[in-house]
Amino acid sequence: MESSSTSATDAGDQNDEFTDADYMRGMERLMRAVQELSLARSLPDVQRIVRTSARELTGCDGATFVLRDHGKCFYADEDAIAPLWKGSRFPMEICISGWAMLNRDAAVIRDIYQDQRIPHEAYRPTFVKSLVMVPIRKLDPIGAIGNYWAHERQPSEQEVSLLQALADATSVAMENVAVYSELEQRVRDRTSALEQANEEIQQVSITD
Repeated sequence: MESSSTSATDAGDQNDEFTDADYMRGMERLMRAVQELSLARSLPDVQRIVRTSARELTGCDGATFVLRDHGKCFYADEDAIAPLWKGSRFPMEICISGWAMLNRDAAVIRDIYQDQRIPHEAYRPTFVKSLVMVPIRKLDPIGAIGNYWAHERQPSEQEVSLLQALADATSVAMENVAVYSELEQRVRDRTSALEQANEEIQQVSITD
């Protein structure tokens, strides 16, 4: 019985390690996410794709999609085993997603309660023990993507690279959405102008 228990523990430890096979699966999921993002035509579409893809890339227990919003971090969406902070806003200076944006770099934290960048009181009601947070667009961050684990572990470089690659693809998708929305608005404005001009021509014709 003792050897069986030990084997189960060992297996659990091995399962917690991010293997080469996990990385290959993550790459395949990343490629699918990039394709999905290329078809996104609204910010909610982008959020839905990212929240799901981010979690599936590493097999973590939760993922968040954070937007930079006038000096605050807006937790716009999430996919997690229990509620996190969806709909909440925090000052960038006291939030780890804000740290990732302000420093234009990934935050990799094995134990959140040993890291002074973490607002511990905001995390105590949650399941989170370890995390990775990456900026969306390193040059001029417009948001961040977070991965969270319910047990203490050291996120690997491969996991961080997968998440950052997703964030890079997300920045392109968000820019495309902005361009698409602007084009749609121009079409609507042009259509409205043409309809108004047509009405004026018809009124002139009736008058004549």
